[in-house]
Amino acid sequence: MISAQSLEQLKQVIDIVEVVQGYIELKRTGINYQAICPFHNERTPSFIVNPQKNSFRCYGCSKSGNAITFVMEYEKLDFAGAVQKLADKFRVPLEYTHKTQQSTQGWDLLEQITHCYQTQLATNSAAQKYLEKRGVSLSSVQEFRLGFCHPRALENFIVKYRLDRSMLVQLGVLTQYEGKSYARFSNRLIFPIHNPNGKIVGFGGRILDTDSHAAKVAKYINSPQTPLFNKSKLLYGYFLAREAILKQKQILVTEGYLDVILLHQAGIKHAVATLGTALTEQHLPILNRGMPSVVMGYDGDRAGHNAALKASQLLAKELKSGGVVVFENNLDPAEMIASGQTERLQELLAQPMKFIEFVLRGIRERHNLNDPLQKEQALQAAQNFLHDLPLVVQEDYQQMTAHLLEIPQSGLIGLKKQKLPTPSPSGERAILDPLEEVLIKYMALDHALIKNALDFVNVESFKHCQEEFKALCLGQFDQVCLVAIMLDDRLPIEPHGFKDNLVKFIKRHCEWQITQIHTLYTHLDLSERIAMMNEWKKKRYLCEQGELVKI
Repeated sequence: MISAQSLEQLKQVIDIVEVVQGYIELKRTGINYQAICPFHNERTPSFIVNPQKNSFRCYGCSKSGNAITFVMEYEKLDFAGAVQKLADKFRVPLEYTHKTQQSTQGWDLLEQITHCYQTQLATNSAAQKYLEKRGVSLSSVQEFRLGFCHPRALENFIVKYRLDRSMLVQLGVLTQYEGKSYARFSNRLIFPIHNPNGKIVGFGGRILDTDSHAAKVAKYINSPQTPLFNKSKLLYGYFLAREAILKQKQILVTEGYLDVILLHQAGIKHAVATLGTALTEQHLPILNRGMPSVVMGYDGDRAGHNAALKASQLLAKELKSGGVVVFENNLDPAEMIASGQTERLQELLAQPMKFIEFVLRGIRERHNLNDPLQKEQALQAAQNFLHDLPLVVQEDYQQMTAHLLEIPQSGLIGLKKQKLPTPSPSGERAILDPLEEVLIKYMALDHALIKNALDFVNVESFKHCQEEFKALCLGQFDQVCLVAIMLDDRLPIEPHGFKDNLVKFIKRHCEWQITQIHTLYTHLDLSERIAMMNEWKKKRYLCEQGELVKI
């Protein structure tokens, strides 16, 4: 972790006006600065920067904070990434705790090794010819920092610069066998892998002579899991694609390193790739940064189709917008670009098949509908999939399911019933809603918290304690209902626990709103309802990250 002392030093030198002006246009209004809010759609400026307090606040969407939280929100960085970016900008050296010092040493070592690999590629004609054959330009080689690992050259580099051999083993650069260390990526083309903040955390390696090695070694290998590298949480190229993803509100997920490189080379710069693994729930935090739509661009072969199917099931349950690109003739994005089909590729990317439809069609393709037993199995698989989705989505896809499986819609089993939150009474005095009453108790004991709550909730947000909240807002602190809650020992109060409970309250409200869209907004079409649901899911996601959002 970053030390508190160096963080305080950074805060003292940060000029929030300079920071924000680097992203949006500010207009001076008296002692403050004003702008159109970058975090929600508006026509009249409600975003205010206060240089005296070194803070910002939007009076439209209630987002507020300092320069660090602004950069976190705007660039979708984590806290450490935003602090590092600002420290670099204002030239403030950061001090770290022991664990982070180890990470920093690891990043520095991997940076040196990357430089070594890059130097070796510059003198390896076979690797250069391979890249040229695949259509990779020199500028892409430099942008993605491609390299080559010659084991003897790597050993000489380690000895020359006296690098920590045991740490290189821990980082996966070297591997040990019978007490000796060897280059893990020996005689392979090297693809450095960055974390979302731009630090190199591992490598991918590809053999060049696939024919002579076909039965002996894997064509591609990645770094092993290390303290810095977890392939199930990373996406190749994300650091370079991040700006385009935020701008286009879309992320294109492919299977391979070369897919990403050639897509970027063709101007499709929001492309990333999974690292030899299927898309999993562990990828969701990085996919949700900025809440872009997700387009799956996996290869057109059977393995790619199956991987896209699994990813679609996951993304459909998350109600992610986007879909799957279905490639023809077993092609992949890299092959289409290399063969001059970039225009056709862009057409395919612009018309992905929605995740739910892709899953349903996949179920149909895997079953022989002329066989009654397989048809029943297909029906069961489709209904199991649909029943994990919200009611509003289930209804709209029932007709498609019936059509694809060639059965009457009446043959589908009824929709899954979803329960709304229900109160749980207990004890002598009936506690209708423990969470609401705990919040009331916090505010009754500390009146300053009332104003904090009003920035995010209102009277209508409460289902069981509206009268109590009204009394607090009106300053009627001696009301019997408030006194009863204040004296109730079954409602636990912890120091600094108000925010955590308020976040839980808002998150629960978001979940309730999602269920209500089904019954309250049936006059809207599916796309409008899904847009509303996604907005509430976005708020729920922010709550899951510990943030307060206005409801």
